[in-house]
Amino acid sequence: MKRFNVFFLSLALVLGLAAAATAQQATVNLKSNSSFAVLAGTTVTVTGGGTIGGNVGIFPGSAYVPGNPAVTVSGTVYPGGSIASQAEADLTTAFNDAAGRSVAPITVAGNIGGQTLAPGLYKSTSSLAISSGNLTLDGGGNANAVWIFQIASTLTTTSGLKVILANGANAANIFWQVGTSATLGTTSVFQGNILAAVSISMLTGSTLSGRALAMSGAVSIDTGGGSSASIAVVPPVFNVSGIVNDASYVAPVVAGSIAGVFGSGLAIGQASSTSPTPLPTTLAQSSFVIGGRTAPLFFAMSTQVNMQIPWELAGQTQSSIVGTVNGVVSSAQNVVLAPFAPGIFSTDMTGAGQGAVLIAPTGQLAATGNAVPRGGYISIFCTGLGAVSNPPPTGSAALASPYSLTNTQPTVTIGGLTAAVNYSGLAPGFVGLYQVNALVPLGVAPGSVVPVIIMMGSTTSNTVTIAVQ
Repeated sequence: MKRFNVFFLSLALVLGLAAAATAQQATVNLKSNSSFAVLAGTTVTVTGGGTIGGNVGIFPGSAYVPGNPAVTVSGTVYPGGSIASQAEADLTTAFNDAAGRSVAPITVAGNIGGQTLAPGLYKSTSSLAISSGNLTLDGGGNANAVWIFQIASTLTTTSGLKVILANGANAANIFWQVGTSATLGTTSVFQGNILAAVSISMLTGSTLSGRALAMSGAVSIDTGGGSSASIAVVPPVFNVSGIVNDASYVAPVVAGSIAGVFGSGLAIGQASSTSPTPLPTTLAQSSFVIGGRTAPLFFAMSTQVNMQIPWELAGQTQSSIVGTVNGVVSSAQNVVLAPFAPGIFSTDMTGAGQGAVLIAPTGQLAATGNAVPRGGYISIFCTGLGAVSNPPPTGSAALASPYSLTNTQPTVTIGGLTAAVNYSGLAPGFVGLYQVNALVPLGVAPGSVVPVIIMMGSTTSNTVTIAVQ
C-alpha cells in the first residue's frame, strides 16, 4: 500500500484553531481573572454572610474583611501575592481591550433601563444607569453573543431592578468597562463582568452573576447579614448542537475523529498542545469527559475547544459531554455519534472553499497557481471516516507501520467523476486525522474550483475545491 510522504504545514492552523461563527464583537479575554469572582486593588469588604463562587484577590493591597457571619467563598482568597498580582495585571489588559474596541459602536447615554439590547458595542461618554426599568439583553439564540459597554465614568443600578438575559444571552459574555466606579443598588440583580477602573459597591442584598473586578480601589459587598448576595463564576456553557465535526462543522461526530466544541467559558485564556503525543487532557485549565472518557485536547480557548472523540465510544449512538474549567463544572449536553461523518478540512477553516488537499508527492496545495495535473495523485486530509485497522490508543498518533486503514473504503468524486482511491486511513504521525489518496480522473474539466467530495457508505462529506490543470 503506497503512502505519499507529504508535508502537513498547511494543516497546522486547522488542527489548532478551526473557524467558529463569530459574534459582532469578540469576547474579552479575562485570562487568570476567569477564575476570580472578586478582585480589588486595595480592600475586599463583606458585611454579613452570603456566598462568593470563585476566587477572591487583592493587590497591591491585602486587606480582606470576610464579614460576620463570614461570607462563604468556594474558591481561594489571595490577599496580596503573585497570583493576585497576575490577576490585576490581566485585569488591566482586559480593561484596555474592552476600552479600545471601536467597531460599530452604538451610542448610549444616561439611563438604559426599560430597554432590550441586542449584542454589540455600546459606548457612553459619561455615566450610565439602569434606573427606569429592567434591562433585557437578548442573545437572539446565540450563546456566543457578546456585549461590551464602554462607560466613561460611573455605572449605577436602582434598587430592585434587574439585568435580564434572554434567548441564549450568557453572563460570561457581557463586559461592563467602567471608567470610574460601579454601584449596584439594594436587592438589584446584575449580570456580567464588571471591569472598573476604581471601585465596585454592591449594596444590601444585591446579586451579581459574573465578576466584580476593580483595578485600583475596593470592592464592598453588603449582604445585610443574609445569604442573598452571591457572586458566581459563570460555568462553561455549550452551544445548542455545539459539538461538531471539526472539518465540516456539522454533527454528528465519530469515535476517533477530531471534533470542535463551541460555547462560552470553555477555557481560561488560550492554549495549544505543543508536546509530543499522547495529547494532553487538560489545556488552559479546561478538561472534558465524554461518555466517562477524558478527551484528548488539541486546542482550547473560551469559545472553542478542539478535541479527539475517544476511540472507546465506537458503536454508541449518543453520549454526554461535561466540561470542567478551573474546577467549575458545566451542565451535561448530549453528543450524537455515528459510524461515519466524513469532513474534509479547508484552508480558510470554514468547511468550504479551497480544501486541505495536497499534490503528491510534492506536498504542495492543489490550489490556484499550483494546479494538480489530470492523472496525478492528491492527498485529501479529513476526519470522521470511522473505524480503522490497528487503531492507536486514544490521544496517540497513528503509526506508519503498520498502517491504520479504514475498514470501509470511501468513494471520492472529483469534478463529479469517481476517482480511484489507493490509500484510506489515518495520517501517520497525527491524532484523529485521516488521509485519502486519490487519482484525479483524466476526464475532469480543468479549473480553479473543482469540487471534491468523500462518501463513506451513504454519508457524504462537505464539499471543498481544488485547482486542476
